[in-house]
Amino acid sequence: MPINQILYNNKQKLILVSIVAIVVGALISYFNYGTEPWETIGGLICGLFFGMLIIFISLKQPN
Repeated sequence: MPINQILYNNKQKLILVSIVAIVVGALISYFNYGTEPWETIGGLICGLFFGMLIIFISLKQPN
């Protein structure tokens, strides 16, 4: 089974994981405001999973 079929079959789970990771990253940034390494890590998590969320939402069924 090709990777695009696997991603499409698990699309809802991947979207849910991305949303949860964005929320976790936002909470890390919020509760550690002013402490430099954790604030950056939270922003990285939010940005990375937001990009992945856009990709997962735009997946179309493979032929």
